[in-house]
Amino acid sequence: MAAGDRSGAIDRFFQRYPHAVVGVDSDLRVAFTNERARTLLGPSASRTGARLDPRLRLVAERLARSTDGVPSEVVTDAGTALRITGVPADDADPAVLVIEEVSGPDPHARVLHEFIRNAAHQLRTPLTAITAAVEVLQAGAKERPVERDHFLDHVERHTARLTRIARSLLALARAQSGIGVTLQPVAVKPLLDALAGEALPRAGVRLHVDCPPELAALAEADLLREALSALVDNAVEHTAAGTIVLTAAAAGASVELTVADTGGGIAPEHRPRIFEAFYSSARGGHRFGLGLAIASQAVEAMGGALRADDTKEGATFVIALPGA
Repeated sequence: MAAGDRSGAIDRFFQRYPHAVVGVDSDLRVAFTNERARTLLGPSASRTGARLDPRLRLVAERLARSTDGVPSEVVTDAGTALRITGVPADDADPAVLVIEEVSGPDPHARVLHEFIRNAAHQLRTPLTAITAAVEVLQAGAKERPVERDHFLDHVERHTARLTRIARSLLALARAQSGIGVTLQPVAVKPLLDALAGEALPRAGVRLHVDCPPELAALAEADLLREALSALVDNAVEHTAAGTIVLTAAAAGASVELTVADTGGGIAPEHRPRIFEAFYSSARGGHRFGLGLAIASQAVEAMGGALRADDTKEGATFVIALPGA
């Protein structure tokens, strides 16, 4: 295909594209634009040969150093938010920036709002349980030894969960700031047994553990517990009948910890984003909140990987960590 024909074909293709598209040459100047990009950027910033719009330049500079593209990034300027995705140059073809205008409030403010809302929800459950136990004790249960011990155990368990959540959030903050976390061998079976004992599945739902007694993973104990606890809570919430199975096994030099359920599964339209920080989507009357996001970030902070496997029914989440 002649160069002119090739250029014309590229132009016709991107004119039909639903988002703004900007081609970027090796000098970080505009190689081509489609109509949506010209509307978004204005005539002077979208003419061929023009210096790249400052909102796009940082993404384009990273793209010039990459062979695999760059992940989408939201750039804000004067109240306007643009989501930019980049495709690197290929031989004679220029690099390409795909730009989507993000409507609504500042996305950073929205993320902060989602974090506060989801963190409050995560903390509310143990706080409510502690408050209820104290009220029952004050109403007279403290005079009956069996009931007193039961509710004191309830308070102790949920207080410990609050402490773990706080420690985990602090550890995540340190990891995200580049300080990192300290990894050490963690015995897996006692942890899975403890989480199974704390879980409260619906009537008729069976929950069991399958794990070799000697298995250990290299992890940060509180982060691993919070990640697994979030996955177990998710399984309990979405499983109305059947089973929930907590499994761990060696996989080469790694350890894989699996939480599988027979619930409603993950809708295909939500699967690509379920681990995205603070992504929420209605699902069976409930919402994805902090749980899956914090599980993903906790595992990443430990140098592991969290994935959702395809199954015929229900959902299966797998945490892969180095073996110890």
